[in-house]
Amino acid sequence: MMGHQRDILATMGIDIWIPRTVARAQHSQPSGLWRDQAQPEIITELALSQVEPPVSGKSDIPEIDDALTQFVEIEKENVQQTPKPATPVAAELQSQPAIQIEAFELQAVSLATCLIVLDASQLTEAQAELWANIQQAIPAEYHELKWPFPLLEMQDGRGAGSYVQGFIDAIGVDKDLIALGDIPHLQQVELHCLASLQEMLEQPILKKRLWQFMQKSLNTRMNDE
Repeated sequence: MMGHQRDILATMGIDIWIPRTVARAQHSQPSGLWRDQAQPEIITELALSQVEPPVSGKSDIPEIDDALTQFVEIEKENVQQTPKPATPVAAELQSQPAIQIEAFELQAVSLATCLIVLDASQLTEAQAELWANIQQAIPAEYHELKWPFPLLEMQDGRGAGSYVQGFIDAIGVDKDLIALGDIPHLQQVELHCLASLQEMLEQPILKKRLWQFMQKSLNTRMNDE
Protein backbone atom coordinates (compact mmCIF):
# COMPACT_ATOMS: atom_id res chain seq x y z
CA MET A 1 0.00 0.00 0.00
CA MET A 2 1.20 3.51 -0.72
CA GLY A 3 2.12 5.62 2.28
CA HIS A 4 -0.27 8.38 1.24
CA GLN A 5 -3.22 5.97 1.24
CA ARG A 6 -2.24 4.63 4.67
CA ASP A 7 -2.12 8.18 6.09
CA ILE A 8 -5.59 8.97 4.77
CA LEU A 9 -7.07 5.77 6.22
CA ALA A 10 -5.37 6.33 9.56
CA THR A 11 -6.68 9.90 9.74
CA MET A 12 -10.23 8.63 9.20
CA GLY A 13 -9.80 5.99 11.88
CA ILE A 14 -9.98 3.11 9.34
CA ASP A 15 -7.62 0.23 9.86
CA ILE A 16 -6.21 -1.58 6.86
CA TRP A 17 -8.14 -4.77 6.15
CA ILE A 18 -6.32 -7.83 4.91
CA PRO A 19 -7.62 -11.33 4.17
CA ARG A 20 -7.64 -13.70 7.13
CA THR A 21 -5.27 -16.13 5.31
CA VAL A 22 -2.72 -13.37 4.83
CA ALA A 23 -2.99 -12.36 8.48
CA ARG A 24 -2.34 -15.93 9.53
CA ALA A 25 0.68 -16.14 7.28
CA GLN A 26 2.10 -12.97 8.73
CA HIS A 27 1.46 -14.02 12.32
CA SER A 28 4.78 -15.81 12.54
CA GLN A 29 6.74 -12.76 11.34
CA PRO A 30 8.09 -10.10 13.74
CA SER A 31 5.31 -7.85 15.03
CA GLY A 32 5.02 -4.24 13.91
CA LEU A 33 6.19 -4.97 10.32
CA TRP A 34 3.14 -6.61 8.73
CA ARG A 35 1.45 -3.35 7.87
CA ASP A 36 4.48 -2.12 5.94
CA GLN A 37 4.71 -5.43 4.09
CA ALA A 38 1.07 -5.51 3.01
CA GLN A 39 0.51 -5.64 -0.73
CA PRO A 40 -1.62 -3.06 -2.57
CA GLU A 41 -4.02 -5.73 -3.89
CA ILE A 42 -5.30 -6.59 -0.41
CA ILE A 43 -7.06 -3.21 -0.07
CA THR A 44 -10.73 -3.82 -0.71
CA GLU A 45 -12.97 -1.61 -2.80
CA LEU A 46 -14.83 -0.73 0.39
CA ALA A 47 -11.72 0.72 1.97
CA LEU A 48 -10.82 2.67 -1.17
CA SER A 49 -14.31 4.10 -1.42
CA GLN A 50 -13.97 5.43 2.14
CA VAL A 51 -10.88 7.52 1.33
CA GLU A 52 -12.65 9.50 -1.40
CA PRO A 53 -13.01 13.16 -0.42
CA PRO A 54 -16.49 14.34 0.67
CA VAL A 55 -18.66 15.78 -2.06
CA SER A 56 -19.62 19.49 -1.76
CA GLY A 57 -18.21 19.69 1.77
CA LYS A 58 -20.86 17.33 3.17
CA SER A 59 -20.16 14.57 5.66
CA ASP A 60 -19.87 10.91 4.52
CA ILE A 61 -22.51 10.02 7.14
CA PRO A 62 -25.75 11.84 6.29
CA GLU A 63 -27.47 10.39 9.35
CA ILE A 64 -25.14 12.38 11.62
CA ASP A 65 -25.74 15.58 9.65
CA ASP A 66 -29.50 15.14 9.98
CA ALA A 67 -29.23 14.51 13.72
CA LEU A 68 -27.07 17.58 14.24
CA THR A 69 -29.45 19.73 12.20
CA GLN A 70 -32.43 18.56 14.22
CA PHE A 71 -30.57 19.17 17.48
CA VAL A 72 -29.67 22.75 16.49
CA GLU A 73 -33.26 23.51 15.43
CA ILE A 74 -34.63 22.13 18.72
CA GLU A 75 -32.17 24.25 20.72
CA LYS A 76 -33.19 27.38 18.79
CA GLU A 77 -36.86 26.73 19.54
CA ASN A 78 -36.09 26.19 23.22
CA VAL A 79 -34.20 29.51 23.44
CA GLN A 80 -37.00 31.41 21.68
CA GLN A 81 -39.77 29.86 23.76
CA THR A 82 -38.05 30.19 27.13
CA PRO A 83 -39.30 33.45 28.72
CA LYS A 84 -36.82 35.69 30.46
CA PRO A 85 -37.29 35.71 34.21
CA ALA A 86 -38.79 38.97 35.40
CA THR A 87 -36.98 40.97 38.02
CA PRO A 88 -38.69 41.21 41.43
CA VAL A 89 -39.48 44.91 40.92
CA ALA A 90 -40.92 44.38 37.43
CA ALA A 91 -42.95 41.39 38.59
CA GLU A 92 -44.36 43.41 41.49
CA LEU A 93 -45.35 46.30 39.22
CA GLN A 94 -47.01 43.97 36.75
CA SER A 95 -49.02 42.29 39.50
CA GLN A 96 -50.41 45.59 40.82
CA PRO A 97 -53.49 47.04 39.08
CA ALA A 98 -53.36 50.64 37.91
CA ILE A 99 -54.73 53.23 40.33
CA GLN A 100 -57.44 55.46 38.90
CA ILE A 101 -57.63 59.04 40.17
CA GLU A 102 -59.88 61.95 39.27
CA ALA A 103 -58.89 64.16 36.38
CA PHE A 104 -57.40 67.53 37.28
CA GLU A 105 -55.86 70.57 35.62
CA LEU A 106 -53.09 72.84 36.87
CA GLN A 107 -52.47 76.30 35.47
CA ALA A 108 -49.42 78.45 36.14
CA VAL A 109 -47.87 81.78 35.23
CA SER A 110 -44.10 82.18 35.29
CA LEU A 111 -42.66 85.56 36.25
CA ALA A 112 -39.06 86.68 36.62
CA THR A 113 -38.68 85.58 40.23
CA CYS A 114 -41.74 83.46 41.01
CA LEU A 115 -44.06 80.79 39.63
CA ILE A 116 -47.76 81.06 40.51
CA VAL A 117 -49.69 77.76 40.37
CA LEU A 118 -53.31 76.88 41.10
CA ASP A 119 -55.77 74.05 40.65
CA ALA A 120 -58.02 75.10 37.76
CA SER A 121 -60.08 71.90 37.62
CA GLN A 122 -63.36 73.50 38.76
CA LEU A 123 -63.11 77.28 38.55
CA THR A 124 -66.27 79.26 38.88
CA GLU A 125 -66.93 82.22 36.60
CA ALA A 126 -65.86 84.70 39.29
CA GLN A 127 -62.69 82.76 40.05
CA ALA A 128 -61.80 82.50 36.34
CA GLU A 129 -62.23 86.28 35.98
CA LEU A 130 -59.98 87.02 38.96
CA TRP A 131 -57.36 84.58 37.62
CA ALA A 132 -57.44 86.31 34.23
CA ASN A 133 -56.89 89.71 35.93
CA ILE A 134 -53.89 88.33 37.81
CA GLN A 135 -52.34 87.12 34.57
CA GLN A 136 -52.88 90.49 32.87
CA ALA A 137 -51.41 92.51 35.75
CA ILE A 138 -47.83 91.64 34.83
CA PRO A 139 -46.47 90.10 31.60
CA ALA A 140 -45.85 86.43 32.26
CA GLU A 141 -45.60 83.06 30.55
CA TYR A 142 -48.69 80.84 30.79
CA HIS A 143 -48.49 77.05 31.36
CA GLU A 144 -50.96 74.27 32.04
CA LEU A 145 -50.91 70.59 32.93
CA LYS A 146 -53.80 68.14 32.50
CA TRP A 147 -54.26 64.71 34.02
CA PRO A 148 -54.67 61.96 32.92
CA PHE A 149 -51.54 61.74 30.83
CA PRO A 150 -52.28 61.40 27.09
CA LEU A 151 -50.57 57.98 26.82
CA LEU A 152 -52.82 55.14 28.03
CA GLU A 153 -49.95 53.09 29.46
CA MET A 154 -48.85 56.05 31.63
CA GLN A 155 -52.17 56.81 33.36
CA ASP A 156 -51.48 54.94 36.59
CA GLY A 157 -52.34 57.26 39.46
CA ARG A 158 -49.10 56.29 41.23
CA GLY A 159 -47.25 58.46 38.71
CA ALA A 160 -49.37 61.59 39.17
CA GLY A 161 -47.07 63.01 41.84
CA SER A 162 -44.00 62.65 39.63
CA TYR A 163 -45.93 64.16 36.72
CA VAL A 164 -46.82 67.28 38.75
CA GLN A 165 -43.30 67.50 40.17
CA GLY A 166 -41.78 67.37 36.71
CA PHE A 167 -44.13 70.13 35.55
CA ILE A 168 -43.07 72.39 38.44
CA ASP A 169 -39.37 71.65 38.03
CA ALA A 170 -39.43 72.35 34.29
CA ILE A 171 -40.86 75.87 34.52
CA GLY A 172 -39.90 76.98 38.04
CA VAL A 173 -36.12 76.68 38.18
CA ASP A 174 -34.61 79.17 40.66
CA LYS A 175 -38.01 80.76 41.30
CA ASP A 176 -40.26 81.11 44.34
CA LEU A 177 -43.17 78.71 44.06
CA ILE A 178 -46.49 80.39 44.90
CA ALA A 179 -49.46 78.05 45.39
CA LEU A 180 -52.91 79.65 45.36
CA GLY A 181 -54.81 77.18 47.52
CA ASP A 182 -54.20 73.42 47.53
CA ILE A 183 -52.36 71.80 44.61
CA PRO A 184 -53.36 68.14 44.03
CA HIS A 185 -50.60 65.52 44.15
CA LEU A 186 -47.88 68.11 44.73
CA GLN A 187 -44.93 66.42 46.42
CA GLN A 188 -42.88 67.95 49.19
CA VAL A 189 -41.30 71.11 47.80
CA GLU A 190 -40.48 74.51 49.17
CA LEU A 191 -43.43 76.79 48.41
CA HIS A 192 -45.38 79.77 49.63
CA CYS A 193 -48.98 78.66 50.14
CA LEU A 194 -51.21 81.71 49.71
CA ALA A 195 -54.97 82.14 49.78
CA SER A 196 -57.07 80.51 47.08
CA LEU A 197 -58.98 82.51 44.48
CA GLN A 198 -62.22 81.99 46.38
CA GLU A 199 -60.67 83.23 49.61
CA MET A 200 -59.38 86.34 47.80
CA LEU A 201 -62.86 87.04 46.47
CA GLU A 202 -64.29 86.79 49.96
CA GLN A 203 -61.44 88.76 51.57
CA PRO A 204 -59.78 91.13 49.06
CA ILE A 205 -57.08 92.01 51.60
CA LEU A 206 -55.58 88.56 50.93
CA LYS A 207 -54.57 89.71 47.45
CA LYS A 208 -51.90 91.90 49.02
CA ARG A 209 -49.48 89.05 49.71
CA LEU A 210 -49.71 87.81 46.15
CA TRP A 211 -49.17 91.30 44.79
CA GLN A 212 -45.96 91.63 46.83
CA PHE A 213 -44.44 88.62 45.06
CA MET A 214 -45.60 89.88 41.70
CA GLN A 215 -44.20 93.38 42.36
CA LYS A 216 -40.83 91.87 43.23
CA SER A 217 -40.76 90.04 39.90
CA LEU A 218 -41.75 93.22 38.07
CA ASN A 219 -38.93 95.23 39.67
CA THR A 220 -36.41 92.49 38.88
CA ARG A 221 -37.48 92.43 35.27
CA MET A 222 -37.24 96.21 34.97
CA ASN A 223 -33.76 96.21 36.46
CA ASP A 224 -32.63 93.51 34.03
CA GLU A 225 -33.88 95.54 31.10
